[in-house]
Amino acid sequence: MTGLRRALVGIAVAGAASGAAVALVVANSDHESERGALVAITLVVAASFIGTGLYAWDRRPENGTGALMVGVGFAWYLIPLSSANPPAVFAVAVVFGNLFYAVLIHLLLAFPEGRLEGRRNKLLAGASYVVAVAMTLPWVLFFETPSDDCERCPRNPILVADERGLADLLAGIQSLLAVPLLIAVAVVVIRRRRAARGAERDALAPMIWAGAAVFAVVAFQLAANIAGRQGIGQVLFFVSLIAVAAVPYAFLVGLLRSRISRAAAVSELVARLGSTPGSEKELRDALAETLGDPTLALRYWLPDGERWIDAEGRSAPDPSEMAGVATTMVRHEGKPVAALVHDPRLNEHPKLLETVSAAAGIALENRRLDAALRARVEELQASRARLVEASDTARRQLERDLHDGAQQRLVALALDLRLARGKVESDPEAAAQLLDASIDELAAATDELRELARGIHPALLTDRGLGPALDALASRAPLPVELASALDDRLPGPVESAAYFVVAEALTNVARYAGATHAAVSVARANGKLVVEIRDDGIGGADPAAGSGLRGLADRIAALDGKLDVTSPSGSGTLVRAEVPCE
Repeated sequence: MTGLRRALVGIAVAGAASGAAVALVVANSDHESERGALVAITLVVAASFIGTGLYAWDRRPENGTGALMVGVGFAWYLIPLSSANPPAVFAVAVVFGNLFYAVLIHLLLAFPEGRLEGRRNKLLAGASYVVAVAMTLPWVLFFETPSDDCERCPRNPILVADERGLADLLAGIQSLLAVPLLIAVAVVVIRRRRAARGAERDALAPMIWAGAAVFAVVAFQLAANIAGRQGIGQVLFFVSLIAVAAVPYAFLVGLLRSRISRAAAVSELVARLGSTPGSEKELRDALAETLGDPTLALRYWLPDGERWIDAEGRSAPDPSEMAGVATTMVRHEGKPVAALVHDPRLNEHPKLLETVSAAAGIALENRRLDAALRARVEELQASRARLVEASDTARRQLERDLHDGAQQRLVALALDLRLARGKVESDPEAAAQLLDASIDELAAATDELRELARGIHPALLTDRGLGPALDALASRAPLPVELASALDDRLPGPVESAAYFVVAEALTNVARYAGATHAAVSVARANGKLVVEIRDDGIGGADPAAGSGLRGLADRIAALDGKLDVTSPSGSGTLVRAEVPCE
């Protein structure tokens, strides 16, 4: 037996013992005329609340409803204690006898989650305790017993002064405040039932109608007492007892109806998913109806990018970090595929969430694949746009470099050659000097063109492959570079080109921004992919989204179905890792 079960058994024993003690007190009362009926009603009502509450507490220990039900049952024992002969017990019963109604209000406002939600519900619950208990004590202090109303009642041990007029005034104020309070509670719970959907609506209905009936009868009883119609008030009191006795069974009916309706809803969901996959909207609507949550949203997990996307393939925030909602992960074959983003109140029904998630796993996996395809298309479109933009930018830069560098040198070279031609016969020595200068200018122009060509596509990469091209790249780096290459043969041209420019861009960034003293480059094949890694011991903190260099490389890699990752914690260097399929 678990600790909870032992505690519940102890509460049950305490409830039975309390019932026996109250029955004994009533049976020996000197001023109660209907002792037998009162004992029967007391035991039936208390046992119903405590028994039903213990059952709910055992089945749903995380929900506070069961504990509140038990509290209502024990508070009920205080009412018949006003039949007690000992003055102290009699006074306690008179002062705290209305506590039952306050706890019942608390229960109705908290049902079915078992906790008060919202400022309005908390204010109503607090007001019920004030009106039921705190406002009883003042008039009891001025109400002398025995009295005309109860000639055989014990004396009032807490009497301050016999001021019956003042006592009646204070009691009247209490009743006047209790009537609108009860009406307000009834309105709130009825409106809540109307706003509820699905399984929650089924669970709320019996409990709310029974509780509303209790408070309506009590409100009429108080109004009759205020109007001086004591006979009608007495009749309504016994009617209220019948309504009170029905409340715990209404709760049990609501609990069973909730379970049955949820089982039927899950069965219907399975049938709908099995007959036709439907659209994204149809799937979401089916899940929302089953869970009774019209705000339900779906998010899909993209393992390749390790991010969340919506049904359209757009990036979405991590649902577990969203405020005001709860998240239930959906798995298929042990892998996360989607998340249900729902009302936090559904966490009170973990089995329902688990069942719905399991039933919808395959359908959500199919939808995830569709969403992933849309995300891939969107990424490719964005990547293509960036590649076109980068290509245009590179072309314009190449035009500027040619115009400002080699083109200007060639123009100057042409002018020098024309001057030299004119001086060949008249001044051979000057012509020779001009020709020597032209040779130097031609060499400089050739070097500039070679550098431009290397930036576009190194000839060494085309002629000898990736390994020698990386050796040359490392030797030109302004800091020590350790190169580890495990390539035995040539790779496809686009793969070699992509790998080369990843290393070139990464080493350029290391030299410019990292403040590093050393870099290491490794290139190897693994599982049908070319894996390129560039590490440095610099300051870290690199943001690939902040510049166009790495973003352009990521687009180039993505065009080959590869992936580029940058890990750069502040103060711990940077790792650039590229994976490109090469088979």
